[in-house]
Amino acid sequence: MSLSHDNHADSTSWHDLGDEIAPFDHQDPQLADTLHERLADLRERCPVAHSTAHDGFWLLTRQDDVTAVAKDGATFSASVRGLGAAALFPGSENTVAPLFESDPPVHTRWRKVLQPFFTLSAVQAHEPFIRQLTDQVIGALAPRGQCDVVSDLAALIPTVVIGEVMGVPRQRHHELAQLGLGLMAPTSEQHGREAATGLVDFLRREIAERRGRVAYDSDPLTAVVHAVVDDRRATDDELLKHAFIMFSAGFTTTVDTISNLMLLLAQDPATRQRVIDQPELVTELIEETVRHEPPIVATARTVLVPTTLRGVDLDVGDRLMLAWASACRDEQYVTEPAQFRLDRPRQGRDPGWGAGVHRCMGTRLARLQLRIVVEKVLAAIPEFAVAPDTTPQRTTGVLRGVRHLRLIWPV
Repeated sequence: MSLSHDNHADSTSWHDLGDEIAPFDHQDPQLADTLHERLADLRERCPVAHSTAHDGFWLLTRQDDVTAVAKDGATFSASVRGLGAAALFPGSENTVAPLFESDPPVHTRWRKVLQPFFTLSAVQAHEPFIRQLTDQVIGALAPRGQCDVVSDLAALIPTVVIGEVMGVPRQRHHELAQLGLGLMAPTSEQHGREAATGLVDFLRREIAERRGRVAYDSDPLTAVVHAVVDDRRATDDELLKHAFIMFSAGFTTTVDTISNLMLLLAQDPATRQRVIDQPELVTELIEETVRHEPPIVATARTVLVPTTLRGVDLDVGDRLMLAWASACRDEQYVTEPAQFRLDRPRQGRDPGWGAGVHRCMGTRLARLQLRIVVEKVLAAIPEFAVAPDTTPQRTTGVLRGVRHLRLIWPV
C-alpha cells in the first residue's frame, strides 16, 4: 500500500492516500485500552504510517519490517532523540549511552564487555538469591489474602535482582527497591519524578564508588566504568545514561511482564489450573505472555541513509518507531493473534524479546525470574482473582504493563 510521505502535510496525524486514520500517539493515556485494535488496523491499512505527534515519526507495524530495520544497523541507528523516555538529566538528549544507543561496530565492542555477565552459567549463579528473595516476598504476601500486584509483588523482586546482578551492596537493596517502586507504581506524578531523580542520584554514587575498584570484572556496571572502547573510556554522562537504562530496563520490563502474567492468570482460572496441573507449561506460559502482551511496545531508530520501505521514501534524520507489540500479533506469522494459547506452535524467535544486535541481553535473567515467580505464586496462592471493585489500569508509552491491579484470594 502506498502512503503519503510528506513530513509537513498539514492535515490529520495519519495519512493513507487521503483516507484519514485516527491520530496515534503512544503517550496518549486513552490508547491504553485500545492499543492492539489500533495496531491491527494499521497493520492492515497502513503498515508504514506517519504521525505528526512528537515532531513526526514513522510507525512500522509489520513483523518483517520491524525485524528487518532492527537488524540493519548500517541504515538505521539506535541513537534517537525525543521518542523514548524524558530527559534523565541536563544534556542527556545529546548523550549516546554505550551499548543501548550505539551501532555496530562500536555496539559490538560494548556488548563483548557485558556479555560474560549474562551467559547461561552467569545467570544460573544468581538463582539461589532470586529464589530466596521470591520466597520472602510471597511468604509475607500469602497470608494477607489481597495485594496490589505491582507495589506488593512485581516491583519488589526484579528491582532487587538487577541490583544484585549489577553489584549494588545488599545494604542498599532496600533503597533501590523503593526507587523502583516509585517508578513503577507512583502515588502521584510528583512521586514518579522524585523516584526518577532519586535513581539518577543513586547511580551517580554507584558509578563514583566503582571508579576506585581494583577488580574491573566484578559486575557489569564496574566493567563498563573501566572499559576502554575505541581508545577511550565512557564519559560521566555516558556512564550515567547507560546505567539508568541498564537498571531501569533491567527491572521495568520484568515488572511489567509479571503484572501481565498475574492479570492473565487472575482472569483465566482454567489456564491457571492447567499450569498448576502441568508445571512443565510454565515456559510456554511465559513465552505466550510475552508474545500476547510484550512489555516493550516500541523502540525507535533514526534513518542514516536515504532508503525506501514499502514504497515510502525515508530521508536521513527521519525517526521510526518499531512496534514490537504489533509485530508479535502479525497475522502473517500468528493465527488468531488476539487469542492467548498455551499450545501455540513457535516459529523461530518471537519478536517480543527483540531482534538483531539490540535483542534483549537479559533474556535469560528475565526468564529465570519469571519462572521462579510463577512457580512460587501458584504454589503459595493457587486461587486468586481480580478484586470486584477493581479495574486494571494499563500503562501507556513505550512500555506496557499494569499500573495498579488489586487481587484477592482465600486464606
